Amino acid sequence: MENLSKKVEALARSTGEYLKNEQAKLNKKDIEIKGARDYVTYIDKEAERILVKGLKELFPAAGFLTEEETVYYEETEYTWIIDPLDGTTNYIHGDATYAVSIALRHNQEIVLGVVYDPIINQMYSATAPGNAKLNNKILEVSTHNTIKNAYLGCGIPYILDTKGELVLQNAMKHFKSCSFRIKGAAAIELCYVAAGITDAYFHSGLSAWDVAAGTFILKCAGGKNTDFSGGNNYIFGRELVASNGFIHNEIMKLIIEVT
Repeated sequence: MENLSKKVEALARSTGEYLKNEQAKLNKKDIEIKGARDYVTYIDKEAERILVKGLKELFPAAGFLTEEETVYYEETEYTWIIDPLDGTTNYIHGDATYAVSIALRHNQEIVLGVVYDPIINQMYSATAPGNAKLNNKILEVSTHNTIKNAYLGCGIPYILDTKGELVLQNAMKHFKSCSFRIKGAAAIELCYVAAGITDAYFHSGLSAWDVAAGTFILKCAGGKNTDFSGGNNYIFGRELVASNGFIHNEIMKLIIEVT
């Protein structure tokens, strides 16, 4: 698996270079709108084709679950879950935070995760607990254990339902005691928790390709992932709380649990 990871990292890097080069050429007329604040470009689709082609060559037996649906999804023992451009809204506006996200699932378990930020050349990867890495350096989560003075990531979903609004209102109550950041790229935000940069991250409305790689990398770095109910349906359940583990219960109690 470690050997496969290195090959996936090389593919993520080359795809990231494509994204970086194409961003400078992007014209507003090339942008399609899938929904409110939800964009896609020919670049997303072409980047996905590049990834699918390369991953098929690396592992022909594996299937695919992809954001842009350039390849048909079918149930297989091994499945690549990929987001060719996590942070499309940032990307089309010339912002710097975006990433290539690739996960490999074996039956119901993620067994490999790679997230690459091409702007600052940061490669996050993991294949097993204890070996989450940033550019080959082992990652560890932070040890901050209270919401006071915490450094937290969060996101606002494209469709903000009542529950999501209440979570954000709960977060606002703590603006004076801790710092919140929104970067607009879930895969990167999860890796920041894995790297000990942020202490936790929460978001609703995310899809499997947004979180599959990042949550695995965080888990391998010693962190914790749950859905908003404290359960394990955070990859497909569209609700995620990711943390260093030490602060998790307090985040759940003070921000996530709504009445």
